[in-house]
Amino acid sequence: MKKLIICILFVISIVLFAFSFQKYCSIHKFDINAIKKNIAFLSNNNFKGRLGGSFENDEVASYIRDQFKASKLTSYSQNYYQTFKAYYPKRISGDPYLKVVDTHGNLVKTYAYDRDFKEDMLNFKSNHVVFYNGSNIKANSSYIQIRDKGNNFIIYAPKDNNISFRSSFIADSDYSLCIMVTKDCLSQIRNYLNNGCIIDCFIPYSNDTTTLKNVIGYIKGSDSSKPPVIISAHFDHVGTDLNGKVYNGALDNASGTSFILEMSKFINSLGTPNRDIIFVAFNGEEFGLKGSEAFVNKYYKKIKSGEDYNFDMIGSPSSIPLSIMGGKKDTANSAPINSISTLCAKEHVSFNYIFEDASDHSSFRNKNIKAVTFCDDDTSRIHTPADKASYISSSSIDRCFKIASRDIINNSYTFSFLILYNKQVCILSLFAMIVLTFISLQYAVKSINQQK
Repeated sequence: MKKLIICILFVISIVLFAFSFQKYCSIHKFDINAIKKNIAFLSNNNFKGRLGGSFENDEVASYIRDQFKASKLTSYSQNYYQTFKAYYPKRISGDPYLKVVDTHGNLVKTYAYDRDFKEDMLNFKSNHVVFYNGSNIKANSSYIQIRDKGNNFIIYAPKDNNISFRSSFIADSDYSLCIMVTKDCLSQIRNYLNNGCIIDCFIPYSNDTTTLKNVIGYIKGSDSSKPPVIISAHFDHVGTDLNGKVYNGALDNASGTSFILEMSKFINSLGTPNRDIIFVAFNGEEFGLKGSEAFVNKYYKKIKSGEDYNFDMIGSPSSIPLSIMGGKKDTANSAPINSISTLCAKEHVSFNYIFEDASDHSSFRNKNIKAVTFCDDDTSRIHTPADKASYISSSSIDRCFKIASRDIINNSYTFSFLILYNKQVCILSLFAMIVLTFISLQYAVKSINQQK
């Protein structure tokens, strides 16, 4: 009986060793250096900030499609693209100006673009405002608000007096035009108004429509009738200013895009999942989450019971905790937030919760689809020219992968333990084979001695 048990255990050990060794050899090693190279590539000046509606944004979509193909993802839509219409800020002819004239039209003062004033990208329903002391004005020490013929204009001084921040574009904003100015500039404008002067400002953008592309590929699971797992990030950013200064968007969100490109190689090397795993690079996030909204609306019936893992701003200094971001109505007990936070605690990963509709997960949560965004909540450089690849932290990328990959594998693979711990299983099963061989030899020697 003991010999039979040893034989069975030996066979099990061989099977476990063979399976785990094969997995260890075939699994793509998640390459953080490859991610950092991709971040540097996507955020270089050649792509001019990847603004939706630009030629460079379309180039990036093509690059992501080629990377999905290279990772052997299957096209989820026609030629990997999902197209959709969206409003965008279109650059028009002319130079920006903010000037002061007297009642006779004589020039009193001209302010310098990017030193004294700059456009806030929020909206361009109107790109020209003229106002004076008799206009419909509401003002205080930090802003001047002007209402004219159904338009709502605002000129404001940021709290930190830094006019380099570039906001997202929101076509349905209540404001028709937003202008950032320094505190000195705002104070001078107020004085000029009090002295009877006229303020004239023009910004050469207009609201227009364009066609944007999401990029979608997937790994076919053994049972496609099961709800899919979705792995996502947005690749668009906020472009360049009117002097051509590039807002590179390395952390936001070349990092998340590069993360899912590498994740697609890793996941596809694990073997066939038990459900479809969809990889989607969203466009138009900086226009009000338009890409994720279009994706959810089109594929709702397929994904309504699925789960989205979204990545937005991965790679801040490791001193900043990993943020688990859910929707406004979520709590720490919402799925998959609860399982992810449990993993963080188990792995001693510092984390915090954010419950805001501040990234593409909210398009899913608005339809009651489970979703979470992994985020390093560092806003010190985002939407400014300082968001460059040189500030990306390898250790923060590694901790995000450690947590996200485990939760995704647990939800997508039947034998997740053997995948997650293939190295350990390989070593233990090899050790078991050696021990069982030694025990078998002892029995054999004992049997020979007894026969003598």
